[in-house]
Amino acid sequence: MEIVAFFLALICVSLNAKGHVLTWPFSIASSATYAWVFYGSGLFGDAALQLIFISLAIYAWWCWTRKVDAPTSDTRPQLVKQFGHIPKRMLVACLLAWFLLFIAIKFALTNYTSSVVPNTDAFLTAGSIIATFMSAQKWIENWLIWMAVNPIYIGLYIYTDLYLTAGLYGLFVLLCFWGWQQWSKKIVEQAQQSMKVSA
Repeated sequence: MEIVAFFLALICVSLNAKGHVLTWPFSIASSATYAWVFYGSGLFGDAALQLIFISLAIYAWWCWTRKVDAPTSDTRPQLVKQFGHIPKRMLVACLLAWFLLFIAIKFALTNYTSSVVPNTDAFLTAGSIIATFMSAQKWIENWLIWMAVNPIYIGLYIYTDLYLTAGLYGLFVLLCFWGWQQWSKKIVEQAQQSMKVSA
C-alpha cells in the first residue's frame, strides 16, 4: 500500500509544481491511500491530516476550475484564482493559524491518541494544512512552507520505519524548488498577459 501511495503522491506534487489542475484528484487519491498507511504506523496526526487534505483538495479543485467574467472589456471568462504572492495580512494570519493549529493538534494527540511523536507530528500536520490552503489560493509562498517541513518529515518517517515515504519526501524537497520556479514563471506570464489586455 505504501508503494501505491508513493507513486500517487509523487504524481500529485509533480503536477502541482507545474500548476496543473489534475493535482487535486491525484491529491485525493494519494491522501486516502496514505491515511491507511499512517494509521497503521501510529502517526495519527498524519492520518487525520490526510482526511483534511482530501477536503482541501476538493476545495482547491473548485477554486482552480471555477470561472467568472473578466472585469475588463475582454468578455472571455478567466480563472478566479491567479498565481500570485500572499498578501501581507494573510501571511500573518497563516502563521498565527499554524501556531494555533499546532497547539490544538498537540493537545489532541497527547490526550486522545498513542502518537509516538506528538510534538513533531502536530507541528508538521499544522504546517501542511496551512501550506495546502495556500496552494489552493495559488500563493507561491506555499512552497516555502513545504521547503521547511519536508526535511523534517524525512527524519520522522525514517524514525517510524517508513523508508520509502522518507525517500519520497526527499524528492519533495527537490520538487519544492522546481515548483517555486514554475509558479514564478506563471506569475510573470500572467503579468505580461494583463499588460497586453490593458494596452
